[in-house]
Amino acid sequence: MHMLLSLTLMHDAELSLSCSPSLATKQKHASLQHWNTATGLFNRILADPIPPSYQDAIWATGIFLGAASFWYVESTSVENVWPLKPGDPSDLTWLRLGEGKRHLQRIADPTRPESLFSAMFKDKSRTNLSDWMETNNTSRISSRVKKVFNITLDSTSTNNVYYLPVLILSRIQTMRFTQENTLKSLYVTTSVRPEFLMLLEDKDPRAVFILAWWFTMLKDGELWWMARRAKVEGEAARIWLQREDPGLAELLESLARDAVVIDVITTEPQLPEPTWVRPWEASLPTIEAN
Repeated sequence: MHMLLSLTLMHDAELSLSCSPSLATKQKHASLQHWNTATGLFNRILADPIPPSYQDAIWATGIFLGAASFWYVESTSVENVWPLKPGDPSDLTWLRLGEGKRHLQRIADPTRPESLFSAMFKDKSRTNLSDWMETNNTSRISSRVKKVFNITLDSTSTNNVYYLPVLILSRIQTMRFTQENTLKSLYVTTSVRPEFLMLLEDKDPRAVFILAWWFTMLKDGELWWMARRAKVEGEAARIWLQREDPGLAELLESLARDAVVIDVITTEPQLPEPTWVRPWEASLPTIEAN
């Protein structure tokens, strides 16, 4: 309940920002207080044996934590956010938080028949990521992108760390994300493996480009908890690329322009829904409200 209140107040703050910044600040502060309380309780509950009656609440809380972490950006100034600001251990925490999802899935088992969330997972085993990837269909990836990321017919997610996120982004680049296709917008997070996360932490230009490309797709969608970060850190990443790798910055702008044109004349590509299954390695961190 505390996490639900936190996310609700974040939404209120988002809606209040344009008409009453002072009210938005108060709502944001209140949301962080609930978030802090929720995290303390959550960590305490996860440390003990889990009663079956808690399982759905645990799964829902994990989802709310992920949404809140995506929304919360410490600054709205692009110079004070990743990747423009000086490096900090808290950088990309919102992305690392997803690494606890498999642990939560094992505890909560939202696929069990009596779960409130079982319908979300129904028949997903027929369309999981590995089955989709077996087709190795790179036809949606432009020749220029293939060249930049060294993607060939022999590329796989094993021999090319950029392959999977580029393949996914190339298939969703013409979408405008709405409530109905929310899960497809998060499909990219399933491709963020430890080695790719390390590249992001090191500010590898191609890894930063991939995240910036995803942000360009999210910033104008209906998903308010994603659009906020996408706008701020997406702009910061664009500026960073202009300074560090003008060629990639120009490619990013080109892809954004092309996606607008394509969106008018094509329909959304069909993608399998995320299965949320991958080898997560970290547990949920404790969030402290300042």
